[in-house]
Amino acid sequence: MGIAGANPVGGGASGGGGLYSCHPPAPGTPGYDNYGPGRYRRGGLAPEKLEPNPISIDGHLANFHGRKAVSPGQTFHMEMDNDYFSPTVLAGKPGATLTIDLENDGTRIHNFSISSQHLDMNCGVRASGHVTVTFPPSGQLMFFCTYGRSSGMRGALSVG
Repeated sequence: MGIAGANPVGGGASGGGGLYSCHPPAPGTPGYDNYGPGRYRRGGLAPEKLEPNPISIDGHLANFHGRKAVSPGQTFHMEMDNDYFSPTVLAGKPGATLTIDLENDGTRIHNFSISSQHLDMNCGVRASGHVTVTFPPSGQLMFFCTYGRSSGMRGALSVG
C-alpha cells in the first residue's frame, strides 16, 4: 500500500482553545517531552514494540485501532494515545475535506502530521485541537505522530 496522488494543498490546523490545546510547534524548538522524542524516550534507543496485528501503510507498520468511513465536510473525533491513533484508518471520498478533532489521551506529547499538506500539530497530555485534512485523489495518504512513528503511531486517509 503506497501513497498515491498525495494532495500538495495544505489543510488547516488550529488549537482547540483553553489551557490544554494543541498547537503547531514553535519554530526552532526540538519538540519533545520529558521522555525525549521518538526512539529516545524512556532513555532507550530502540522503538517500542508494535502491538499484535499491525497493518502496513506506505510500507511502514502501524498499530491498528480500527477503520471508520467518514463523510465530506464532517467533523470527526480521533483519539491519540501512546503509540496509536483511534481509529487508525479513515475512509473517505477523493478530494474530500474533513475536520478531525484530536484528543491526546496518552501520558506523553503526541503529534499529528501530514507532510504533503504541511500539517504539524503538537498535542500535550490531555490537550485537544483540530486539523482539516484533504483526502488524496486515490489510494491512501499516511499521517503520523512525529514522536511515536517508530513505535507504530501512524494512520491513513484512504480512498476506494
